[in-house]
Amino acid sequence: MTRPSPVARRAFLTASLALLATPALARSAKKEKKGGKEGEGEDAADPVIKLQSMALPIIAAGKLVNYVFVQMTVTLKPGVLVTVFEGKEPLLRDAIVREAHSKPFLRPDSYVALDEARLKASVLREVNGLIGPGKVALVTVVKQTPRNFMAPPAKPGAPKPGTAKPAQGPAPAGDSDLVP
Repeated sequence: MTRPSPVARRAFLTASLALLATPALARSAKKEKKGGKEGEGEDAADPVIKLQSMALPIIAAGKLVNYVFVQMTVTLKPGVLVTVFEGKEPLLRDAIVREAHSKPFLRPDSYVALDEARLKASVLREVNGLIGPGKVALVTVVKQTPRNFMAPPAKPGAPKPGTAKPAQGPAPAGDSDLVP
């Protein structure tokens, strides 16, 4: 096997370095077009805080029926730094779980989903208490995943499953001497 000549080696290394440096050169050209000042034109940090998933209970008639795992985001108003919420998520999660146990976020038509409007209002109230009022623009429920998939609660006045509904209707025609 023959060894490549030093000139071929040098050409290969030069071409490799040029390919590696191309993205860096393109990036610096963009900065020059925007004005060239350091920090100018860069995207600001996204003011969205993704909260860790929380397991919130569904309690009906004083009994634990199910858990729903909820993923949420908190969007801060423009100009509010994300660092203002640093270290406060455990306090928020604790407050929300405590409220979910004392006043459940139960929907009257479901054992697998929470009342989003009440949950959002509760999270907004707690976040405002933690970081100060007027700093949150939006609370979003991203996903709700129930632990168990269950049938919805029975509607009031509906018969319970497994019980027969008494027949209502005209008396059967025929022998009137029969006692019902």
